[in-house]
Amino acid sequence: MWTRISFVSAFLLFGVYCFVLPTSSIALNQRMKFSSTKELRILAADISSNEDYRNAEFKNLVRPLLIPRMPDTDNHRRVQAYIKDHFHKLDWHMEEDTFMDSTPYGMKQFNNLIFTYEPEVKNKLVLSCHYDSKNMTDRRGNEFIAATDSAVPCAMLMDIAKKLDCSLRRRREKRTLPLSDDVTVQMMFFDGEEAYKDWTATDSLYGSRHLAKVLKTTDDPYYPGTKKIDNISLFVLLDLIGSSDVVFKNFFPSSDVQFQWLQKIEKSLKKADLLNPRGLQVGGVQKVLFSSARPWGGIEDDHKPFMHERPDIPVLHLISSPFPSVWHTMADNADAINYDVTDNFNRIFRVFVANYLHLPAVVCRK
Repeated sequence: MWTRISFVSAFLLFGVYCFVLPTSSIALNQRMKFSSTKELRILAADISSNEDYRNAEFKNLVRPLLIPRMPDTDNHRRVQAYIKDHFHKLDWHMEEDTFMDSTPYGMKQFNNLIFTYEPEVKNKLVLSCHYDSKNMTDRRGNEFIAATDSAVPCAMLMDIAKKLDCSLRRRREKRTLPLSDDVTVQMMFFDGEEAYKDWTATDSLYGSRHLAKVLKTTDDPYYPGTKKIDNISLFVLLDLIGSSDVVFKNFFPSSDVQFQWLQKIEKSLKKADLLNPRGLQVGGVQKVLFSSARPWGGIEDDHKPFMHERPDIPVLHLISSPFPSVWHTMADNADAINYDVTDNFNRIFRVFVANYLHLPAVVCRK
């Protein structure tokens, strides 16, 4: 997959990328607010206050993704249609980045999916994941399901879009900032993250490599003279999430501020009894999702092409470190998902996104 973890990469990550943030990113960092206890309660719990109901809701959301979904296959197209239908119903702007590329098994078609709420807003908070699955089959002919890698992250982004729909609409109605100064949310679903055979520079990251180059050379249609990649204020990548043994550490000094916000939100929700109690302990050990420990190496993933095309891009790589025990095994299936721990990640991350975007805490009334 993308397991090139080394002390050399660690040096590069913390040396080359220890830079001063551009002015626009600094301004957006300063914009982050912290929700009041009342707002936290709405954002974290009141949207769906019953843990069993919320978990059932998320199970329904992730279930159609829990199938083998190798690029350019029928299952892969089914998953694409499912994701696109979800965002179509929410009235997000959709773009597709479709292309052909050479693989160890010949030419394959890949398709990145990009959804933007209010594309006319200049600055983009990018939330991303990959939706393809690895080419793995066991002796009985069973194919790899890839629940944590990355069906659950895909469902998390879909869940955020749905749960924050009313908050996004309310902020659009009551906007106070010019579109050129404001920030919106954009979600990228990468195709072809996994290697077909062995992880190499050409057999991996097919979708993100292509899309990063496209965004670097494409003008923002609303802001001529600026490239789309330059209007990303923060690039967040989710991967290997869903099992009970996940833990997250920050890989990049450029996103220390945002990672510390995630830690602060986790502590505040716990103090206010707004986390799922069944996800707070695993095997009798208190569960902390966002750790202060620094990772010892770097991980190749879909953020790397974006860092290559734009070295100053702030990246928040939310991948379990160490990897879940089910990583790249046939056990990475529906049974590997701990819905209570996943529920807590969803609550924390949803509050983070709302704070970053300065969304009002609103409950949809239907």
